[in-house]
Amino acid sequence: MCPFTDMYITAGVQGNGNKLHLGTMANDIRGLQSGIRYDYYAPCKMKCLRIYPESGQSMWQSENKVRFANGRVDYATIMIAHDDSLNCYVGQIIEQGSKWANMGTKGNATGVHCHIQISQSRDTTWKKNNYGNYCFNNEYDTDACYFVDDTNVINGLGGNWKKTTDIKLETSPITSDKKVDQILFKGSKVKFNGIFKVDIIKSPITSNLFGYTKITGCTFQDYKTGKAKDYHWIPTQPFMECDKNGTITKDQKLTGGTSFVKNDTIYTVEEIDSKTNSAKLNINGKSIWVFSDCLYEISNS
Repeated sequence: MCPFTDMYITAGVQGNGNKLHLGTMANDIRGLQSGIRYDYYAPCKMKCLRIYPESGQSMWQSENKVRFANGRVDYATIMIAHDDSLNCYVGQIIEQGSKWANMGTKGNATGVHCHIQISQSRDTTWKKNNYGNYCFNNEYDTDACYFVDDTNVINGLGGNWKKTTDIKLETSPITSDKKVDQILFKGSKVKFNGIFKVDIIKSPITSNLFGYTKITGCTFQDYKTGKAKDYHWIPTQPFMECDKNGTITKDQKLTGGTSFVKNDTIYTVEEIDSKTNSAKLNINGKSIWVFSDCLYEISNS
């Protein structure tokens, strides 16, 4: 569950609003009003693994596997930072919904907030990336991690926020060959998870390619200046133009910055890159690398 009663994202993933987020899936989150050190709460039953008092920072991991907002079932490993009154200890266990920490400014922080990064795995590797910023392996954006049933989303930066009622749970017994664990591997059958906004159309329009930073991780500037790799450009077919609620539009003429698209095609994962948490798909004859949290696994049967 979302740790925050009121959520205002001041800086999002991949450096969106903060160079200290480059190459990561980190989010900075304040509460209802700026400057107030709001409490936030444990998203699941968790154990404290590490603490970094100089930055009000601590690493936690779920006691058991949890269900994430993208449907994946795995352990959650979470780093939070900037708690001025950090009073947790390694080995401490807190129950879901209990007070977890406070928003603050301790460490390298501008304004009162919580810095949060989430890995959908049991891997606790905490390393510097090519930009000099720390991150986990298997990091996911926050809208792919927690449900917002009891959260007032004030500024969600266009995230595809879900409630627990949005994820269909299997209620009848299922056999092992039909069970889908949402841990992708080569050969997994997947669909795109959600509705996506087109960032840019590749010139000329007849190229029938578009760019979307949240699917590929390529920056908008690289798309705009032509530095994007070939595998960052996505074929417009079989993506379908729709409104933000998913209703198909009539003209199917995509426009960068305004069009929304969805894709109900089933794809087979060709390769997995665990370092970037990406999957390689063949979309309309073109090999594309996309973030795994933009996909959900379906049964092979």
